[in-house]
Amino acid sequence: MNTAQSKSLVFGVFISFLAAFSGCGKGETSDPEGINVTEAPDGATEVFLTQDQFNTMEMAWGSPELGDFSKEISVQGTVEVPVEGRQEISTFFGGYVSELKLMEGQQVKKGEVLFYLENPEFIRLQQDFLETSSQLTYLKAEFERQKTLSSEQISAQKNYLKAEAEYLGTLAKSQSLKKQLGLIHIDTNQLTAETMRSKVPVFSPINGFVEDVHIVPGQFLPASGKAISLLSKDHLHLELALFEKDGLNVHSGQKVEVSMPDAPDKILLAEVHLVGQSINADRQINVHAHVLDEAEEEKLIPGTYVQARVQLDPQQSWALPEDALVEADGEYFILVQGERTAQGYKLKKIKVSPGARNRAMIAIEPVEGLDEKAVVLVKGGFNLL
Repeated sequence: MNTAQSKSLVFGVFISFLAAFSGCGKGETSDPEGINVTEAPDGATEVFLTQDQFNTMEMAWGSPELGDFSKEISVQGTVEVPVEGRQEISTFFGGYVSELKLMEGQQVKKGEVLFYLENPEFIRLQQDFLETSSQLTYLKAEFERQKTLSSEQISAQKNYLKAEAEYLGTLAKSQSLKKQLGLIHIDTNQLTAETMRSKVPVFSPINGFVEDVHIVPGQFLPASGKAISLLSKDHLHLELALFEKDGLNVHSGQKVEVSMPDAPDKILLAEVHLVGQSINADRQINVHAHVLDEAEEEKLIPGTYVQARVQLDPQQSWALPEDALVEADGEYFILVQGERTAQGYKLKKIKVSPGARNRAMIAIEPVEGLDEKAVVLVKGGFNLL
């Protein structure tokens, strides 16, 4: 073989190699088992799928299903305590604090003694009440006597009026002292000279937890001074911030899915309870939601940040498994089975608009001719587009 022929042969082999190499990247991919998948050219409305491709890549067929789907509104919020769940403990009279043993986070029960308050003024109130009460019997009897004498014109009218004034005035003072002693939990029905005391208890008005302690033993607590902050978790709720544009779509009774930033996979179910009737300075509407599971509600911590999805009123729509929708260039398509041949299937490429999701199903906007009789490639379509 001469030199020219050898060069011609080598050049021909090189050209053949380049042609084979360049042909590998045009519209063909190979899976690990050697099945060639021909991708649809841009703008094509049909795709051909062989039976070997269908079997090897474990594709699947399905049909649209009619179901109820709800769009979601994503909102943020916090776990809050209602107004009646917060109690600031203060006293009507000043006094020195004693027997205070509370710590932040400690549980307290309604009627439990939180601490004691001591003041000599308490003794004076009790003394005044006992003295006033002891005069009432005499003053009442004198009043009744003067009333009788006056009616029979035996005694002057002024004596009757004086007796009446003294009796009614002392009675009013007695009742006033009784109310004041009731404010510091002293039962006047059991009060005697021997049972007077200078130390009175301060009780918890609710079942809850100690949020803050503002006093220490031995401190003088002035009247109306803040002593202890209590927190009740009996009726926690979610305070959600809804944007103004979504206000008309949310109403009481709608379901809410709630998650915490530290546990995004744990979903709590709640329900919209109240929707605010005004817009705040941030152009948001406050929405109150209640957690449906009371046991889960008790585990929540007031002030915790939450993320929530409000489920709007459901609407009926055709739906397919999420894997049936294939994204290409920012648009979504499904592949519907058309003509079947001995080699495989002709698939029609149809553009769809995805809607609300419900578990593994996704709603699609109505498409003409697409119903429960249509056969759709619901798995593996991403290999073809």
